[in-house]
Amino acid sequence: MRDEVVRERIEALDDDAGVADMLDDYHQAHFNEEPREEEPEPTAKAYYDMSSAAQQPLHEDTNVSQLDAIARLMAIKSQFSLGRDAFDLMLTVFGSLLPGGHILPKNMYEAQKLLRALKMPYEQIHTCPKGCILFRKDYAEAKYCPKCESSRFVEVDSGDGHKRQTTIAVKILRYLPFIPRIQRLYMTEKSAKQMTWHKNGCRYNPDKLVHPSDGESWTHFDSCYVEKAVEAGNVRVALATDSFQPYGMNSAPYTYWPMFVIPLNLPPGVLYPKTEHILIIDNT
Repeated sequence: MRDEVVRERIEALDDDAGVADMLDDYHQAHFNEEPREEEPEPTAKAYYDMSSAAQQPLHEDTNVSQLDAIARLMAIKSQFSLGRDAFDLMLTVFGSLLPGGHILPKNMYEAQKLLRALKMPYEQIHTCPKGCILFRKDYAEAKYCPKCESSRFVEVDSGDGHKRQTTIAVKILRYLPFIPRIQRLYMTEKSAKQMTWHKNGCRYNPDKLVHPSDGESWTHFDSCYVEKAVEAGNVRVALATDSFQPYGMNSAPYTYWPMFVIPLNLPPGVLYPKTEHILIIDNT
């Protein structure tokens, strides 16, 4: 039932069982009696190794793990916009209150180093100031836009009546790839199973539309691409995008262009909380 699916998802979030599930899956994949042919990809392996190491208790008299402690402190830092110096001081004070032999990081650098495997990569792509092209692939080495001839880099007066280019890009597009985020939905057995719900899940009311897969468009797509429709694990996504100026038209020249990528495989009640997104920022 829908309410059971929603309640199960909420309870899973409250129990913070995601990391534990990943570690269980990793342990079964590597220490099961039956040999496995596939090894985790490098990014997934680094994530599992980091998570396994971070599950050590903060000290011998607590069940709070090192990862849990760091995550809570980083959440406080983000919530109250604490600077690096303030965060380092907070770690120093907390460390002095803990028993000897604790493994709480001493500063923000050590905390970020531990959490590095949790981070998602993003790409910085130089773009034409007028939005004509992206300086990548065939234009990766170009210094001027081939269409409008605008300079890729900021130009300054060289003192002899001419301008010279600096190494600072006029406009940068920051792209957050969504494929690694989709891949993480397959890093645990539970979430991987949910990604096949659109085909294998049971509808609590077959007479009503409860999921996009019940619609005519989904059925039409399956009839056009039969080979893709056979594999339930193939990801179906919906895209939504719009631009906006968060600080008003007369303020800083920033344009935010969010591009929401919604995986439609997930069951009702889990679909929207699991929404992933790309945020593209044009910076002049």
